[in-house]
Amino acid sequence: MSYIQKEVVFFNKDVTLAGTLTLPRTSGRHPAVVLLHGSGPLNRDHEFFGMKTFWIIADHLTRRGVAVLRYDSRGVGGSGGAPYQFTLQDVAEDALAAIRYLKTRNDINPARIGLCGISQGAIVAPIAASGSEDVAFIICLAGIGVPGAQAQIAQMTSIAKANGASEQEIAELVENLKRIISLVRNEADEAEIRPLITTMLKNQCVSMSQKSEKQTQDNKAADTHVDCVLSWYKSPWFRFFIDYDPKTALKQVMCPALFLFGELDTQVPLQANRTVIGDVLKKSGNKDYTLKTIPGANHVFQVANTGSPYEYLSLEKKFAPGFLEFVSDWVLKRVDIVTQ
Repeated sequence: MSYIQKEVVFFNKDVTLAGTLTLPRTSGRHPAVVLLHGSGPLNRDHEFFGMKTFWIIADHLTRRGVAVLRYDSRGVGGSGGAPYQFTLQDVAEDALAAIRYLKTRNDINPARIGLCGISQGAIVAPIAASGSEDVAFIICLAGIGVPGAQAQIAQMTSIAKANGASEQEIAELVENLKRIISLVRNEADEAEIRPLITTMLKNQCVSMSQKSEKQTQDNKAADTHVDCVLSWYKSPWFRFFIDYDPKTALKQVMCPALFLFGELDTQVPLQANRTVIGDVLKKSGNKDYTLKTIPGANHVFQVANTGSPYEYLSLEKKFAPGFLEFVSDWVLKRVDIVTQ
């Protein structure tokens, strides 16, 4: 292998976080990137429908001279904790714990450690950067610029459109989601929320394949699905997320920042987020920020047809052309690579 790979463990208070650190073979103190995963239980490779998102990014960056730390999300693999039993602030503290760990190593340049987050990670990176001067730069892949509840509604609307839902069906889905969010905010009983989730999941089946629809409508499978979704809506993660406004952290980000968006992203729709983020960064006085849209790309920056999540299984397990090179070129303009 053209680079060194080490299994590492670090800690955020009483939570153990286990990961993999890849290092160039050259001697000296290397710039580094910490990869921040999306929401949900994900391993250090950010394995997503067969695509090892973070392995690919780590491999590419390390071959270009940048050390990369990627780690299992809470409750997965070697990491402690439990999925969704935390807030975005907790995950930001995990990211800063990763930086503190890297700063103890004699093969890492402590002044050139950045964060690269996708989806949830793209919300977390600005939170971490806004509260610490240890963050040298941030890369946000498919990050939101609007409050969580608004982002959830935009996501549901965009996915439903991509799946061929009618305007009436979309309106019903949105109204249902708004009611769920209101009940969650008011700490309503599960008995009040469950029927709304059941209705929402049935309505979401409208444009799915017959096989998927049959599986979803099977009584036992449907009950299990409702339980999972209900648990998510009632979690500390979701309660924090719906009332979190990313502009709070974005306006405090003064380090170099790269924001990438997928043209066909239905989970973080381009039109609802890019302009907002750009406006905040401009008004805040950040002197080094870049916003770029990847043509034809979905939420995880694969070339897509509609951008619907239902396409993930059928898409090639690789990034859109030019995506990796754009990211690494941007980083290399802001760090010094050890060449010997």
